[in-house]
Amino acid sequence: MAGVEFFRGGLGKKVGRLFFLALGLAALVACNQPTPPPTTPSSLSATPNATPAMVLTWSASEHATSYEIERKTGSGSTYAPIATPAREATTFTDTSVAFSTTYSYRIRAVGAGDKSDWLERANVTTPAQPTQPPGAPQNVSATPTSPTSITLTWQAPTSGGAVASYRIQRRMGTSGSFSNLTTVFTTNFTDNSANPNTTYTYQVRAENPVGNSQYTPSSPVTTPSGSPSAPGNPQNVLAWANSPTAVRIQWQAPVSGGPVSGYTLERRLADGDYSTVASNIQNLFYLDNTVSNPLTYTYRVRAINETGTSAGSESNPVPVPAPCNALTQQVSQRGCFGPVRTQWPLVPTYAALLPTGKVIAWYASDDVGKYRERTDVHNIAPRSSADLGPEDGSLVTLWDPARNDFEDASFGNRSSLGATGQSRGTDLFCAGYTVLTDGRLFTAGGNTGLEWGSIRLNIFDPVAKQWENGPGPNTPNMWRDRWYPTVTKLPNGELLITGGTTQPQPSYRDGADNTANGNLETSAGDPSRAGQSLCRTPSGTCPNGLEHGVPNPSTPPNTPTAGIRGIREANGTMRPGNTGYNNAFEVYNPSNGTLRMLNSNASAVNSFEHYYPWWHVVPDGRVLLAGASQDTAILDVFTDSFGGLLRRDGQRVYGSSVMFRPGSVLVLGGGYAFRDGSGIVQVGQSGSAKTTYILTIPLNATSATVAAGSNMNYRRTHADAVLLPDGRVFVHGGQQSGGEEGSLSTSQWANTVNPDTLWNLDLAVRTGEIWTPPADGNGTGSFALGARSQEERIYHSTAMLLPDGTVLTAGGGGCGTCDQLEPAVYGSLSGLSGPARGERINKKNHEIYYPPYLFKSDGSLAPCPIIQSTSLSPTGTPPYPTVAYDSNFAVTWAHPEAGRGIQKVSLIALGASTHGFDQNQRFLEPNFTQSGNTLTISTDFRSQPKFGGASQSRNAAPPGFYMLFLLDDQGVPSVAQIIRIQ
Repeated sequence: MAGVEFFRGGLGKKVGRLFFLALGLAALVACNQPTPPPTTPSSLSATPNATPAMVLTWSASEHATSYEIERKTGSGSTYAPIATPAREATTFTDTSVAFSTTYSYRIRAVGAGDKSDWLERANVTTPAQPTQPPGAPQNVSATPTSPTSITLTWQAPTSGGAVASYRIQRRMGTSGSFSNLTTVFTTNFTDNSANPNTTYTYQVRAENPVGNSQYTPSSPVTTPSGSPSAPGNPQNVLAWANSPTAVRIQWQAPVSGGPVSGYTLERRLADGDYSTVASNIQNLFYLDNTVSNPLTYTYRVRAINETGTSAGSESNPVPVPAPCNALTQQVSQRGCFGPVRTQWPLVPTYAALLPTGKVIAWYASDDVGKYRERTDVHNIAPRSSADLGPEDGSLVTLWDPARNDFEDASFGNRSSLGATGQSRGTDLFCAGYTVLTDGRLFTAGGNTGLEWGSIRLNIFDPVAKQWENGPGPNTPNMWRDRWYPTVTKLPNGELLITGGTTQPQPSYRDGADNTANGNLETSAGDPSRAGQSLCRTPSGTCPNGLEHGVPNPSTPPNTPTAGIRGIREANGTMRPGNTGYNNAFEVYNPSNGTLRMLNSNASAVNSFEHYYPWWHVVPDGRVLLAGASQDTAILDVFTDSFGGLLRRDGQRVYGSSVMFRPGSVLVLGGGYAFRDGSGIVQVGQSGSAKTTYILTIPLNATSATVAAGSNMNYRRTHADAVLLPDGRVFVHGGQQSGGEEGSLSTSQWANTVNPDTLWNLDLAVRTGEIWTPPADGNGTGSFALGARSQEERIYHSTAMLLPDGTVLTAGGGGCGTCDQLEPAVYGSLSGLSGPARGERINKKNHEIYYPPYLFKSDGSLAPCPIIQSTSLSPTGTPPYPTVAYDSNFAVTWAHPEAGRGIQKVSLIALGASTHGFDQNQRFLEPNFTQSGNTLTISTDFRSQPKFGGASQSRNAAPPGFYMLFLLDDQGVPSVAQIIRIQ
């Protein structure tokens, strides 16, 4: 859509370059990149004098090429043009006025093909025609302010006629003749033409058309000796992007130091070094037309004079926009997607936002999943083999949105993949993960062949850029391997590890001597536990339910409960070798690097779904299982109790769930289909992929409530759901039977879940939608269509919120050369073979989504508030801005538009998303008070309905990193600051 531009202010000065990366994020958008319309001038004033004349002044407009000024007389006439000042002008003197007459003025900016709104100054009356000269000015004072400047002030006459102007004269010394210096219309003036160590005397007289007053002299004053001191630093430097090629910077003059003769503007990319953009700037603003996109810049303004240059003041980091894609329309309602960025070295399926502002992502031990082409992935070299087996490290990348570049973070010894040459490591394909409270990435499980997992834990330090490979002192092996586990951060900072499939062990028995089952810790894992059971329960023995589901009283011994299996069963899967299920619940303690096992386990709930189960911490500190199985359940980690709450609609495998407010979860999409040898069998309700419901768990409740939500516009599986700063949820991607238009034949694909539709791009839904929660908490909410992406985001895609309020959508595919299944599975790509099909399906790229709140109703850019500073001090190793629970902190903010306010503050936990579910995101709306441009924000979330009545603040906001957004009175969010709550 033509005429759309993006503008995002960044954050103010921060402590250390580490946090710069968290603040200046992502590229923004400008559709078709037109010249933006001019902004409306501000601060129009009209000052009459006895010439007669009316002196107009105003604040400059952005993007103006000139101005139009109109005037009307009295209250009954119409406006008529009187002047068209040039764009550099900020003052105009109207000398065509009459005495004793009331006038109104209005001004608007003229741009390239467009004009701003009018700004009016009404009912200003000129003085009566004077009949006598004015009296003399009173109390003329002269004060040296530097070796080369003297400031004069005086008071208006107390007698005589009205004043039209004042004439100022000056002489050197205390005797001799005066000479004219200037004429002014105000009662002050600064003489910047003085010499050091020189005595001056001034005199001022008042003038009007009838005559002039006598001069009133000042006392003699002497300027200081020597050169003037260097100027102080400029104040309140703000910067924002006007277009994909322009950034506007504005500042205020120094409040200390010597006089300013000009300003120097410097710029740096991301956290790089500064270089000069412009010198000897004579205004308090500058338009930088030399930027590139999509990059993030910070500016520094330095004041100069003949003595020296100030140290300078930094602006907020500024993301420079990139153009919208060609599919953009109705951006103020639907938002838009930016261009496709194809530089990714891998398919980004597993991704997490780090507190450094970078995004870590991976796929597997290679970039697109070439291991899938092996005929029997379970019979290749084990971990102990010298052969390069499947668990031999991972290809990992760090994407820096500020620089739009990539840095290798791989580990393992497969140097041909760009790995760092470290020792053999885990294949992180299908691992669970989250970000620890100290800022490191934690992963659990991985891949040793499809649906057989890894037993390892691994930790990545984003500051040192090093992996701590398991097993190690802080990364002991889990009880059994996990493929598709979920990692959930608990209110005390520990991590709950659940779900995942595993290599089956038919000989395993519940309650048996675990040493006989080979279930032992090794000295390489945790030396203190060498030779001991890995079932780290209080008793040291494995609980019932790990072998298979706990039987009902009437169930014969050693037979599983319907719908739940364990490690003993061997079930047919996508690959030979069969698969078991890891029912154990394990808890990792980051403070001492240990694991423990709960007696509670997945067998207590019928139909527990082991593929990335959807867990959410609720306000009483327990953990809610929201899917994807038919049963919802509640786990109390600290009392070690687990049980079902209710049974709801059909299976929602590869759907999603989002806790949109503490204690309330939106569940959406999903379905279930599998091949049984005779065809595709669908399990659950056929419409579940389109429907939603809202699951609410009251404080300390033993049951939950479920209410039908509004239907999505599309049936979706493999879609991503992302919390936005205003509390809404953006849903994008996935597949539906019949494709986005619903017109394709469904004879080949009865449902859009594996195995037959994973790689079928024909079924992709590229149009997003936005869910608005019910305002009163009791309704269904509503879905509205969002923008349409260029790329299909299907199975193995990911999405997450970035600190600039945009959404990263990335990945999809990952089927190697995509030749391992029958050609019909690939839909319209069935005729391709070899690399051509794989290159089309495997999405080594991303697109950025720009939500509607970034636009005004006319589709133009919406200016956003800017966080300038906070009272938070960096703490810890490495240091991050940190706030304690049940306390307050201050935030100073600014806005490019005068008179704007802050209506909402939100906190959103950093994303860790894969396979349609984010293991870490959550939304809170903290309380705050406002005094001027300072907010005081509370981290007390206790006993308040909007936090679910949480008894402890950490239950509403588990410890860790959150994006802090300020939303202005138009709902436009700031660029966030990443803070830590603990």
